[in-house]
Amino acid sequence: MASGRFVSVTRIVFVIVTAIFAALAGRELYASIRAASISIVAERIERGETVADDVTAKYASRTVDMIAGDYCRSDITAAGVTLVLAQLDRQNINSNYDAWVVAASNARRYLQYALSCMPTNSNFWLRLAAVQSAIAEEPLSIAGMMKRSVALAPYDQSMILSRFYFWNGFTDATLAAANNALDSDLTTMLKLGDRCMVNATIKRQISPQLRPIFDRTWTNVGTAATARFQQRCSK
Repeated sequence: MASGRFVSVTRIVFVIVTAIFAALAGRELYASIRAASISIVAERIERGETVADDVTAKYASRTVDMIAGDYCRSDITAAGVTLVLAQLDRQNINSNYDAWVVAASNARRYLQYALSCMPTNSNFWLRLAAVQSAIAEEPLSIAGMMKRSVALAPYDQSMILSRFYFWNGFTDATLAAANNALDSDLTTMLKLGDRCMVNATIKRQISPQLRPIFDRTWTNVGTAATARFQQRCSK
């Protein structure tokens, strides 16, 4: 009798566990189907292909709607980031301020969600800092995001060069608040960065607020490190 009861309980547990796994698998399948078109459009944007504005807007909106489903999958999340940022880039704050506000708000909201799923993604922290800066530059908040981006990818050259682009646009207050992270990025870039790639970056105009900090770092790393930038790079 006891043995029969044990078998019965075991079967019930098995059925329950199977049902749970089936439900989870179904949820993942549903998420994959729902996100398939989002991923396709995001890949086209990332490859530099032409994607119509209305198509970008449509799938960026779908991306934001998926937040409610709490789909914390790296492939879905990354595709969503591409779309909401592309949608924001296509807005003109001067000609259609209301549309820009909506796109900026959606991008910030989605990036915050993306970071709740992938808190160690350096690029997401950078993008959130950039979006927040475009909405309203809050030096301490933005500096905190940039510090996390640097801490999570201190030696990733592509990330350092991407951050340099945004460092170049931040205000004096933000640069001062993120002083140590900025110094780390500039020092690593000048000491360890690929000579030609770094040269191409620093030959572009450096903002008045970043220039004294950059020049000070250039001097601090010493001529042994910076002399190589005087060499020509092949085209």
